[in-house]
Amino acid sequence: MISALAIAFGVALVISVLADVVNTLVTTTTSTWRWWLTRLLYRRSWSVVASIGKRISNADRRERFFASFAPISVLVMLATWVSQQIVGFALIWWGIGGVSGVDGFADSLYFSGVVYFTVGFGEVVPVEQVPRFGALIEAFSGVLTTALVIGYLPALYSAYSEREQKLLTLDDGSEDRITPTNLVLSRTPDGDVRELEAFFADWESWIARVLETHTTFPMLTLFRSQHHGQSWITALGLIADAALHVELTVDGQGRAGYWAFRRACRLFHMLTADADVSEYRARLDEAYAGDGSQLEELYAAMQAHGFEMIPFEEAGERLRELRRTFDAQMEFLIDAYQTPRGFWGHDIGHQLDVRDAVAPGERWPTSP
Repeated sequence: MISALAIAFGVALVISVLADVVNTLVTTTTSTWRWWLTRLLYRRSWSVVASIGKRISNADRRERFFASFAPISVLVMLATWVSQQIVGFALIWWGIGGVSGVDGFADSLYFSGVVYFTVGFGEVVPVEQVPRFGALIEAFSGVLTTALVIGYLPALYSAYSEREQKLLTLDDGSEDRITPTNLVLSRTPDGDVRELEAFFADWESWIARVLETHTTFPMLTLFRSQHHGQSWITALGLIADAALHVELTVDGQGRAGYWAFRRACRLFHMLTADADVSEYRARLDEAYAGDGSQLEELYAAMQAHGFEMIPFEEAGERLRELRRTFDAQMEFLIDAYQTPRGFWGHDIGHQLDVRDAVAPGERWPTSP
């Protein structure tokens, strides 16, 4: 009876791990079943790391602490897969028997590890047909897992590198916190909204790539930027808000900025598909119902720069309507991933004087 239970549990453990490996590393349509081993590992471990990180008062140390999680988690994920497969096969060999030199579970675990890593010392060997063929299956499982991980890592880090390279181009010419208004004005020195077409088209392509790669490699969401004050989440919100600024102009509606905005909303909703954002929705709606001075400031700055704006009341309604399609999701992600708020310009010792209408740091309510 004990042998049968050991075999059944071992088979279930091996199959579940191999299914998780295939779901994570092979399939392009990754299942979001909540009980996948990798999903449980990341959710539980990140919640612990996030709770610890909140208690680190120094911002630089806190960010370094969070940044170490993702690369370490990849190693932990591999170690978890390997150890569970070795234990699963050990239970099978212990239940089946027929292995010379195995007198208990400890010996079976040692034999399983030797076979899995194809070490082949030879002092413990299978003598019956079932464990002989089973040993070949375990050795293949070990080689397959290792090969998949080796092939997976370059694709993972290539997607991460491509994402981060683009963030280095997000600049408004200042060394301060980049605001959507400053970003739009810095890219349109002549006040012509058509000058933003290529800019938003380029960022739409970036958002589409992030959407695809972060669906295929979900752990990429936890990889943080190496550069201070930069995050792909706040960059996404910054681009979406900048696109909304263009939607307030007469000639900018429905152009490239709108399509970049749609891609950003799709990504925000994909990342928060299972999240409850009602608390953020209520808080943001309360903020929008309050002081409208920031809307007045950005409207005045856009007008002063030469943009032909739609009527002020219409602009306020349109801005709130469109921003409500992603703002709660964005705020949830910022808190969930403990992302530093704001996206900061590059410190190079020289600043472009974009405008005087709005002081650096002013922003639309709760903008990242």
